Amino acid sequence: MILYVYAVGRARHPLPDDVEAVDGGGLTAFVSPVDEVEFSQPVIDARSKDLEWLGRIGYRHQSVMAELMRGGTIIPLRAFTLFKTHASVKHHLEENREQFEKILERIDGKQEWTLRIEFDPERWRDALSKRVASLSALETEIESAAPGKAFLLRKKLDDERKKASREAEEQVATEIEQAVLDKLESEVVAESRERRDGAFPQINVLLPRDEEARLQELHEEMARRYGSEGITLALTGPWPPYTFAR
Repeated sequence: MILYVYAVGRARHPLPDDVEAVDGGGLTAFVSPVDEVEFSQPVIDARSKDLEWLGRIGYRHQSVMAELMRGGTIIPLRAFTLFKTHASVKHHLEENREQFEKILERIDGKQEWTLRIEFDPERWRDALSKRVASLSALETEIESAAPGKAFLLRKKLDDERKKASREAEEQVATEIEQAVLDKLESEVVAESRERRDGAFPQINVLLPRDEEARLQELHEEMARRYGSEGITLALTGPWPPYTFAR
């Protein structure tokens, strides 16, 4: 058997069912014994596309994490954090005690929320012309141009629209990030499409547990502000503070 480690917290943190505590340096690691063969690197690599297997492990991981969050502040670890022995976990806690304690102090009593910024392709395309004057000017020029020139201008418009879309998306993300900072005075991490491998950009927020209502209020304000442009803000959470506890 080896040890699957879910998170690190303070000593005497309540334990979920079927989870053990490994103590070291005033801290606790929350672990479960798992089969050494099933969780060996070759098997993990071979089953990297087995959605049923990954889903089962992910569900268990998140269930334990949710239970741990109810008991207090934790430093969540990524799925498949594995140690060979109890002694190696204990040594890791003791060796990194100062760093773990600083992280726990910074995230104490806080949870992570995510604002994902989704763009409806057609409505966002139309909204760009209102945001970017050069696109509107090109569209007007195309309407009165001769067929040959109009063809070339439309190609230019497509290229300009792609560039403008990227820049405008970044502008929207910056606007929302600033709104969060102004209203909530919390830590945020913005993740662009590039950072998220092409997925929609998002804003991660580290928020005290008692400020959820203020975030919900801001979410509604932003939804009203951007809805006409085909922009939807998907609010999810609370999550363990993965982004802020690295």
